[in-house]
Amino acid sequence: MINTDWKFHKGKIKDAYSFELDDREWESVSIPHTWNNIDGQDGTIGGKSIKETDYFRSDCWYRKQIFIDNEDKDKQIFLRFQGANIQIELFVNGNSVGTHKGGYTAFSFDITPFLHFGSSNLFAVKVNNEYTEEIAPLTADFTFYGGIYREIELIKKNKIHFGFGEYSTRGIKITTPVVSQEKAQCIISTRIENKTELSKRLIVTAKIGENESLIENPYLTKTDFDKLAKNDFEEEKATEILIEPNTEKEVEFFFEIKNPHLWNGRSDPFLYSASLRVSDNENIFDEISDTFGLRYFKIDRENGFYLNGKSYNLRGVSRHQDREGLGNAITKNEHNEDFAFIYNMGVNSIRLAHYPQAEYFYRLCDCYGIVVWAEIPVVDLIGGSGTYENPNDERKEFFRTTKNQLKEMIHQNYNHPSIVCWGIQNEIMARFDDVMQPFTKELHAATKAEDPYRYTTMATNHSSASEWESDLIAWNVYPGWYGMNRKQLGWFMDKNRFERPTGISEYGAGGNHNQHQLKPKRPKHNGQWHPEEYQSLSHEAFLKSIDKRKYLWCTYVWNMFDFGSDGRNEGNRPGMNDKGLVSFDRKIKKDSYYLYQSNWSKNPMVHITSKRLKKRKRKTFFKIYSNSKAITLYINNKAIKTIHSNQNKQKGIFIFKGIKLLKGQNLVCAVAESKGSLYFDTAVFHR
Repeated sequence: MINTDWKFHKGKIKDAYSFELDDREWESVSIPHTWNNIDGQDGTIGGKSIKETDYFRSDCWYRKQIFIDNEDKDKQIFLRFQGANIQIELFVNGNSVGTHKGGYTAFSFDITPFLHFGSSNLFAVKVNNEYTEEIAPLTADFTFYGGIYREIELIKKNKIHFGFGEYSTRGIKITTPVVSQEKAQCIISTRIENKTELSKRLIVTAKIGENESLIENPYLTKTDFDKLAKNDFEEEKATEILIEPNTEKEVEFFFEIKNPHLWNGRSDPFLYSASLRVSDNENIFDEISDTFGLRYFKIDRENGFYLNGKSYNLRGVSRHQDREGLGNAITKNEHNEDFAFIYNMGVNSIRLAHYPQAEYFYRLCDCYGIVVWAEIPVVDLIGGSGTYENPNDERKEFFRTTKNQLKEMIHQNYNHPSIVCWGIQNEIMARFDDVMQPFTKELHAATKAEDPYRYTTMATNHSSASEWESDLIAWNVYPGWYGMNRKQLGWFMDKNRFERPTGISEYGAGGNHNQHQLKPKRPKHNGQWHPEEYQSLSHEAFLKSIDKRKYLWCTYVWNMFDFGSDGRNEGNRPGMNDKGLVSFDRKIKKDSYYLYQSNWSKNPMVHITSKRLKKRKRKTFFKIYSNSKAITLYINNKAIKTIHSNQNKQKGIFIFKGIKLLKGQNLVCAVAESKGSLYFDTAVFHR
């Protein structure tokens, strides 16, 4: 109930935290909520740049009356926000409880001292998403939707409990410092808080056992694993501690698992569970649990990514979290649907760009075996002015908030086995080289201090980043869209390999699924004509280059979905970046989606391209994307020709040339056979 029946006011208003303020005329909203779901996607008026968008960016207010029972007065009560953009201040009963800067990580407040028990309490939240030099990102090619756009949790704890810690974690940390086929070491650590006035002798119990919390995604009907194996390992350990009043104590447990069942990507994303309990001889004060996976990985400059000792180069997509008409205020239903699009395409990895995304989405990746690149929202610019050694106040605060966002991301997502690397910057401009050389060194060191078992990485579009510190690096490069031609991706990567392992963090081309041209010429990237067929030709060329280069430890299509970028006005879609493989509203899979499915998915599929180009000449050709061994083309129920996959010039692409259509309506059907079953796709064309 905490997320329903909030009152919302758009704009600045004096004393909005006061009981005396009348909010009956305010809009009623539910959380998640954003105030930019429309104006953040409608395109900037007057042709302004991305950095000068005109969607509403200022203070907005949320208010709600919440009754707190008398029986809760002996508890400690927290309000935990899973995400609010970009900075907030919380008021409870007219009192300022605290602030938070950074729009993409969770944060919590102990609200106990401000509550009235046995009565209603006024919660008021001021949220602001306007430009500030103090908080990353300053500018970027996506809309900075304002609002409390992820869920809020009202958490009630006994005064003896597992703490959230400085970075608002779930209270349990699971480290796997040694993992191999033969054995795994697991360290479960936590922090006990005693908020009573008495010393307490407590029993803390840790248990590793079977995981029964696989997320059932209703949009997934088939997975690469038939059924996850049962866990054959179970062990429980306990320790007794004495904790003084109003103090906290760290506790750690060590487990060793022989012949562990490994988390092995899409084929076997096996998860263990870990749980903690704190009690005395009579009472259980708190219990928490989480899942974790055992895996080991390495990245080689010549041969790419290895998972559990086997070559497993990462091939996938990038994802923005927003959706048409909703902005970034999405629920588990939208996360499930997005994940199903991604999973069904056959990817084995995803770059969650350009910010930490919802906890639930990381859990989906854990459960279904998708390897993750997670990153902080350091994009384009460094705030403030001055040198790294002598920054002005704004730049000092930018450094502080960036490092805090990094630590929040790592601590809150530490247990996810899907995450293998932490991204520390994306396309910071080369003119900041004198700052970024020492700052990336600091971010790299801070990451390693928090998590020595994963890699650091970064995405760049210029060679100056070769001097910026990280374990890994990847290029954002768009041949055939922003310079070069579409067939030069491989040439560019060979010429511009870094000394460290190198991948491709972004590549792609725009495509409006309502614009078509059977043999398109290269369009202007900032023009209004972005035919879907050119996007497909581009990705065909990109895949050919990628498949020849084993050294590419990762490649990520930009982007899985069209996304909101209010400053854009191109491709006849103002306010949107149209490089997605799926439309912004998720109703249309563009042809390029099926190209990747034909190359990456194990499930039989057939897709006729350019279906939406209904009008054809008498003599035409048809391109079919399929992972089958042969395709037979039928026109008006008559078999025309069969092509076998070994006749194709490129994997997954069947081209039927010189096909003659009858005058009027023509029913086209492409048919494939796999393991005794027929798979087909149909389309209607007119001459």
